[in-house]
Amino acid sequence: ILILLVTLGVGLRSYELTARSLWFDEAFSWRLIQFPFNEMIDRAAADVHPPLYYILLRGWAKVFGSSLLALRSFSVLLAGATLAAAYGFVSSAMKSRRAGLITALLLAVSGWQIAFAWEARMYTLGTALAFLSSWVLLKAIRKKETAWWLMYAVLAAAFAYTHYFAFFTIAAQALFAGGMLIQRTHGRIGEIIHLKEFWQAVVTAIIISILYIPWMPVFLQQNSQVQENYWVPEIGGWSIPDTFYRMFIPTAGIPTHIGWPAILAALPIILTITGWIVLVLGRRHKDALWLIASLGFVPFVLAIIISFLGQSLYQDRFLVFANIFIITALALLINRAVDRWRPWLVAGATVFLLVTAGLFWRELDIPNRPGAKAATSEVAAQMVGGEEIIVTSPFVYFSVINYIHEDHG
Repeated sequence: ILILLVTLGVGLRSYELTARSLWFDEAFSWRLIQFPFNEMIDRAAADVHPPLYYILLRGWAKVFGSSLLALRSFSVLLAGATLAAAYGFVSSAMKSRRAGLITALLLAVSGWQIAFAWEARMYTLGTALAFLSSWVLLKAIRKKETAWWLMYAVLAAAFAYTHYFAFFTIAAQALFAGGMLIQRTHGRIGEIIHLKEFWQAVVTAIIISILYIPWMPVFLQQNSQVQENYWVPEIGGWSIPDTFYRMFIPTAGIPTHIGWPAILAALPIILTITGWIVLVLGRRHKDALWLIASLGFVPFVLAIIISFLGQSLYQDRFLVFANIFIITALALLINRAVDRWRPWLVAGATVFLLVTAGLFWRELDIPNRPGAKAATSEVAAQMVGGEEIIVTSPFVYFSVINYIHEDHG
């Protein structure tokens, strides 16, 4: 069943994979991996993201080429790994294969997750690492074995080298680990230092820090650059509810924030918060339930706080790592339903997510919005000799270079 679900998820993410025109961020990924390795790292340092994805994408391109199909296929492959990791994490955490399968199913048909798997960017690498690191962390806390803590340190460091919003997920994991230590001492904080797992956690934190030291000066420079000038707009009163709406109904057409449509726009965040509350009230596997709720909730809180205190960092797509745990929470609530209702709830949620994903695809209206791909083809067909192409925007420039190089020689 898991193989079928992963196949379904990969199939949905592979449909018309190259039909949508390359956009700036993807074209930037393509352009970056064209440079010699050291120069690629230097240029990545001048951007606002860490380098692991570019390093892996470069290796992938060495084997499969740098066409748009090849680059996006890497993201689709990692999306398949995300589904498998989701099953592994949830089935292990909840001691329930059924819960793991429901989670993998809902993630497979999630329009929001499908949209990010279409892109030659680092998002599906991050979702896979988010599940894997959380799975290993829970194993480490439950089994109290050093090997699991060391494995978590490597995965968490890799996640931090993938995207800076990984720090919010890692913070949620750290808060959970700290809470578990406090719970085991029944609130007697002075006793924590006598716990073996406390020192395991401390050593793990040190290892993660050591692994990240080589990139730390770049991170500080990039953070300074972001604080001085960043393109993300200021966070507003409806920014968070609108994000939750798009997570379940990926669309540019958010209901207006007046009257009854405002209630509809706010409904997803209301239901999600209610679901978190119901989830953590569960009696079995409370450690896993608190971890999953924290992984969905804490990144939002931290992103909001930082955005209000300094330069706004709040951007929908950066919260894709939190979304996978929101979908997981929904799957666990469905799994908790009585037997006679559960199949109907699974079917209903699956159909809803599939329909909204289909509507999002129609909304893209690719035949009538062909973008840089069609424009470049038209220009290439009219070029004579060594004529130059003049591009007036950097947001189009990299995309045009890609299509000229990859499709028109």
